[in-house]
Amino acid sequence: MAHTAVVTGATGYVATELVKQLLEKGYIVRGTLRSLASKEKYSHLVDLGNALPGKLTLHEADLLVEGSFDEVVKSADYVFHTASPFIMQVQDPQRDLVDPAVKGTKNVLQAAVKSKDTVKRVVVTSSFAAVVKSQKGPQNGSLFTEADWNDESSLTDQPYRFSKTEAEKAAWAISKQEGLDLVTINPTFVLGPIIGSRADATSIILFKDFIENKGANIIPWQVDVRDIGRAHVLAVEVPSAQGRYIVSHPSTLSTKYISEVLSEHFPQYRFPAGTDAEAKQVIDNSKVQKELGLKLLPAKFSYIDMATTLIQRGIATPVPQ
Repeated sequence: MAHTAVVTGATGYVATELVKQLLEKGYIVRGTLRSLASKEKYSHLVDLGNALPGKLTLHEADLLVEGSFDEVVKSADYVFHTASPFIMQVQDPQRDLVDPAVKGTKNVLQAAVKSKDTVKRVVVTSSFAAVVKSQKGPQNGSLFTEADWNDESSLTDQPYRFSKTEAEKAAWAISKQEGLDLVTINPTFVLGPIIGSRADATSIILFKDFIENKGANIIPWQVDVRDIGRAHVLAVEVPSAQGRYIVSHPSTLSTKYISEVLSEHFPQYRFPAGTDAEAKQVIDNSKVQKELGLKLLPAKFSYIDMATTLIQRGIATPVPQ
């Protein structure tokens, strides 16, 4: 019998990829979004549901409304909580970042608690932002691991990182208190192919600028969106999965390398020269490989496939040579 999985924030960049992978495997997927009014915002999900073997239904739910997820989570086998804002520039960090991240996580996990009779595991999409410590560095003195927690950020200093840290802490507190089986996925900067037409994700905005030769502000810690999707699925399909999983290439990747890959693949376009920086290993990503069996795609495929889909969908317009 097919398993039922809830995916919150289903129109998001990572969530859409996760929905696709679950449908490919025949899952019954319940996707949540804030509103069903604007069909153009979720038409790509409907298309996936029509094309793939699984079954998709879409439901309205609000991160800030208590009890909003209770009905959609009821009788589900798994809950994937991906919905959380990824915005670097905000006017009110508490309102725009922390409240949706923390209150939303609490609401989704409390819904899972109410359906503990069927929910076997909850997977929360956290972030490397909840791990990294830019000033102190890793606690083992060499590489960041799942044992590291970001204790440097605050509401006024790196509020995005703070929001992700507080949300993950809230998830673990509820898990411990209620005996909920929880796994968190902690990805770095997400790149890779685009499925939907939304162009408001920070990853997409920054890579669009790169393709259009407007800027080269790509974070050097990276991972492919397809690998994040696979990590989520493996987190429920591998019974022994537990704790946190950093999903990322282990070493930094330079914008000069991105430029070289894209220039070779798309010689007809001009890209920023980028900055040359020696690759430096900063992350120990062995846990997700050993425990979940995840093998990461080479970074060059992330760049090529992301550029291809952004151009195909008319989201990015490259500059001709």
